[in-house]
Amino acid sequence: MRGESAAKHLLEELATGCPLPGPDDLIRHTYRPVTVSDPAGWPWPGTITAWWTDPRGTTLCRLRLSGVPAPRWAVYDPDRIALLVQDGI
Repeated sequence: MRGESAAKHLLEELATGCPLPGPDDLIRHTYRPVTVSDPAGWPWPGTITAWWTDPRGTTLCRLRLSGVPAPRWAVYDPDRIALLVQDGI
Protein backbone atom coordinates (compact mmCIF):
# COMPACT_ATOMS: atom_id res chain seq x y z
CA MET A 1 0.00 0.00 0.00
CA ARG A 2 2.62 2.52 -1.09
CA GLY A 3 0.37 4.76 -3.21
CA GLU A 4 -1.20 8.17 -2.79
CA SER A 5 -3.84 6.89 -0.39
CA ALA A 6 -1.19 5.43 1.93
CA ALA A 7 0.79 8.70 1.87
CA LYS A 8 -2.39 10.67 2.51
CA HIS A 9 -3.26 8.37 5.43
CA LEU A 10 0.24 8.85 6.90
CA LEU A 11 -0.03 12.64 6.60
CA GLU A 12 -3.46 12.60 8.24
CA GLU A 13 -2.06 10.45 11.05
CA LEU A 14 0.76 12.92 11.69
CA ALA A 15 -1.66 15.88 11.62
CA THR A 16 -4.17 14.33 14.02
CA GLY A 17 -4.51 16.45 17.14
CA CYS A 18 -2.07 19.05 15.87
CA PRO A 19 -3.00 22.57 16.92
CA LEU A 20 -3.25 25.18 14.19
CA PRO A 21 -0.42 27.70 14.16
CA GLY A 22 -0.91 31.18 15.51
CA PRO A 23 -0.43 34.50 13.73
CA ASP A 24 0.83 34.28 10.15
CA ASP A 25 3.60 36.77 10.88
CA LEU A 26 5.23 34.20 13.18
CA ILE A 27 5.28 31.44 10.54
CA ARG A 28 8.77 30.88 9.10
CA HIS A 29 8.53 29.80 5.47
CA THR A 30 11.13 27.36 4.21
CA TYR A 31 11.73 24.56 1.76
CA ARG A 32 13.31 21.62 3.54
CA PRO A 33 13.42 18.09 2.08
CA VAL A 34 12.63 15.37 4.62
CA THR A 35 12.05 11.66 4.93
CA VAL A 36 9.03 10.64 7.00
CA SER A 37 8.86 7.18 8.58
CA ASP A 38 5.50 5.42 8.65
CA PRO A 39 4.62 3.16 11.62
CA ALA A 40 6.23 0.16 9.87
CA GLY A 41 9.47 2.12 9.38
CA TRP A 42 9.11 2.68 5.62
CA PRO A 43 10.52 6.02 4.43
CA TRP A 44 8.35 8.52 2.54
CA PRO A 45 9.83 11.55 0.75
CA GLY A 46 8.41 14.92 1.68
CA THR A 47 9.06 18.59 2.23
CA ILE A 48 8.61 20.96 5.14
CA THR A 49 7.33 24.28 3.76
CA ALA A 50 6.99 26.22 7.03
CA TRP A 51 7.81 26.16 10.75
CA TRP A 52 5.95 27.63 13.72
CA THR A 53 6.68 27.37 17.45
CA ASP A 54 3.96 27.96 20.02
CA PRO A 55 4.59 29.86 23.29
CA ARG A 56 5.15 26.55 25.17
CA GLY A 57 7.94 25.59 22.75
CA THR A 58 6.06 23.00 20.65
CA THR A 59 7.37 23.12 17.09
CA LEU A 60 4.95 22.57 14.22
CA CYS A 61 5.87 22.00 10.59
CA ARG A 62 3.75 22.34 7.47
CA LEU A 63 4.49 18.98 5.90
CA ARG A 64 3.86 17.86 2.36
CA LEU A 65 4.38 14.24 1.33
CA SER A 66 5.22 13.28 -2.23
CA GLY A 67 2.03 12.34 -4.07
CA VAL A 68 -0.31 14.21 -1.72
CA PRO A 69 -1.50 17.53 -3.18
CA ALA A 70 -2.10 19.47 0.05
CA PRO A 71 0.29 19.98 2.99
CA ARG A 72 -0.84 19.60 6.62
CA TRP A 73 0.44 21.02 9.87
CA ALA A 74 2.01 18.41 12.15
CA VAL A 75 3.95 18.47 15.40
CA TYR A 76 7.60 18.09 14.43
CA ASP A 77 8.86 14.72 15.65
CA PRO A 78 12.55 14.25 14.79
CA ASP A 79 12.18 10.50 15.39
CA ARG A 80 9.70 10.28 12.48
CA ILE A 81 10.54 13.34 10.35
CA ALA A 82 14.21 13.36 9.35
CA LEU A 83 15.67 16.52 7.84
CA LEU A 84 17.81 15.75 4.80
CA VAL A 85 21.19 17.40 4.29
CA GLN A 86 20.90 20.25 1.82
CA ASP A 87 23.94 22.08 0.39
CA GLY A 88 26.09 20.92 3.30
CA ILE A 89 23.70 22.41 5.89
